[in-house]
Amino acid sequence: MALLQSNTRPGERYGLRALVVRIGRGVLDPNDIQLPPDDVHASREHACLTFEDGAWFLEDRSRNGTIVNGRKLHKARVKLASGDRIRIGDSFDVVFRYLSDTAQSEDPANSVPRTTPPAQQAESPATQLGLWISPSAAVWRDGERLPVFLSRTEYRLLKYLMQHAGDVCEYETVINAVWGSPRDKDSLHELIYRVRRKIEPNPSQPRYLVIRSGIGVVLFPQGIRAENRE
Repeated sequence: MALLQSNTRPGERYGLRALVVRIGRGVLDPNDIQLPPDDVHASREHACLTFEDGAWFLEDRSRNGTIVNGRKLHKARVKLASGDRIRIGDSFDVVFRYLSDTAQSEDPANSVPRTTPPAQQAESPATQLGLWISPSAAVWRDGERLPVFLSRTEYRLLKYLMQHAGDVCEYETVINAVWGSPRDKDSLHELIYRVRRKIEPNPSQPRYLVIRSGIGVVLFPQGIRAENRE
């Protein structure tokens, strides 16, 4: 098969293990390549690699385009050759290679290497109880991955609150952590309600993301009982 070798992190490679491999901030399949959620120039599903008739093809599906050998590919498809350079957003810069063209193909144990960048490490929770957010913005609840996509602001909200789990975080502090600039409380409340629809079993009776009226917001990763809600 083939692999993608990073130009920016020596030794980092992505083995292409499936006939279709998607690349983006919001892809979910284990064979896909997830990009950091804070890469603002990368789309949720930015590009797709497809193996057909003995060759690999790259299709751009993004808003900003994919750079292949210094030229922008936008909403188009191209056949890849060993040595082609692919750049996506600010975080993904790789060289495409068929395994037959690499030294790794001589060692069957290493023939399909797959290492992950820092944003993809620890993609499953250590505990089977409660809420967990992965570095790539995937959401797990009680050991099961939820079929949701977090926006950048939703991810920043949960990431900040997870870092202060169980503590009541004041509105202004949360707003600054999410947007980095002043916003009204209504904007924060709207964001909280959007996140609840994605993470809560019953958004109208939240167990994890709770508002303390007049004070702030608190995240309970293990969930709370009904009498402790706002």
